[in-house]
Amino acid sequence: MERSLIAAFVIGILVATLSVVLGATNVLGRPPAQVATPTVGLPPDSETDEAAPYCLSKGGKVTQRYPTYNTNAPQDQWLRLAGLRYFCTFLAEPDSSGFQSQISIALDTLYTKQPTLAVLAYLEPVALPPFTGANPATLYCQKLGGTDIWGGEDNAAGGGWVTDAPDSKDNFQVVGMCMFPDGSAIDSWGLTYKANGVVRGTDLSKVVRYQPAQLPNVFVGGASGNQAGVGDVDKTLTETDNGSKLTLHVGDVLNLALDSNPSTGYSWHLTQNDEQVLLPLGEPQFTLGNQTPMPGAGGTETFQFKAVGKGQTTLTLVYMRPWEKDTTPTPQNTFSVTVTVEEPSAR
Repeated sequence: MERSLIAAFVIGILVATLSVVLGATNVLGRPPAQVATPTVGLPPDSETDEAAPYCLSKGGKVTQRYPTYNTNAPQDQWLRLAGLRYFCTFLAEPDSSGFQSQISIALDTLYTKQPTLAVLAYLEPVALPPFTGANPATLYCQKLGGTDIWGGEDNAAGGGWVTDAPDSKDNFQVVGMCMFPDGSAIDSWGLTYKANGVVRGTDLSKVVRYQPAQLPNVFVGGASGNQAGVGDVDKTLTETDNGSKLTLHVGDVLNLALDSNPSTGYSWHLTQNDEQVLLPLGEPQFTLGNQTPMPGAGGTETFQFKAVGKGQTTLTLVYMRPWEKDTTPTPQNTFSVTVTVEEPSAR
């Protein structure tokens, strides 16, 4: 009997204590778990609760995105990875076709007053890397020391930062973000178009909180590998000059600017030239066109040569896919000019 009373007493104390604990006010000041459940599109933590209103005040919208692998496959095969991140997305005014370009930047990257690699990359764009036929946005991101690759360079599964909402005129469900070593992130295509003088969405230089009096020299700009500057070019040819003849003088610099579209796998390849007469300068450069800024749009591939010796040479380039070397190019995919180089002119 005594043991039963003691057991009942102990159980009563435990039940009462548990009731007090469950019903008590949270003494640590933390909200109940159900209150902390994030609302879609709203940051759930104190680090970004001021950034979201700032994004909205600048005309952006807060977007919740998830890191997702295999986005080149049907959606039921996508692999959502751990975590999520909030981005501020800006849409431009509709163009004549109704299209609205957009750009996304990580919410914390937008809001911080401290320098980040993503913002510095946007504020101080550099020359696009040599064209290889690969995605120019990925190549440009890599040139800056970032990455938007999922699963390795040779993995075609794809990936990106994904919203729950499907594609629409004001939402890209999958966006490739250029992620930098400091954790900052920005839309890869928006960053690449900015390097070509095309603003997507909005000019982020006017809305990011980092506003230095002088930009630090973080990214080295300019032309690649021994190329001449714009002011040093003496002659520029385009596809309308196909089949023409040209006279240069030793020391002159020649540009060939030819239409190209990397999304098709095609690129221009130099197949004939006498380097004792015309010396190639650096690697060919790809720049995006000024058309409506859509991923997959074409641009211009530029080759540069310097006249180094007297003589004559036929300069021939073929527009082809690198893996189709046995395919005979059509006349429409062949560019050829005859160049005569003479002694330097008196200047």
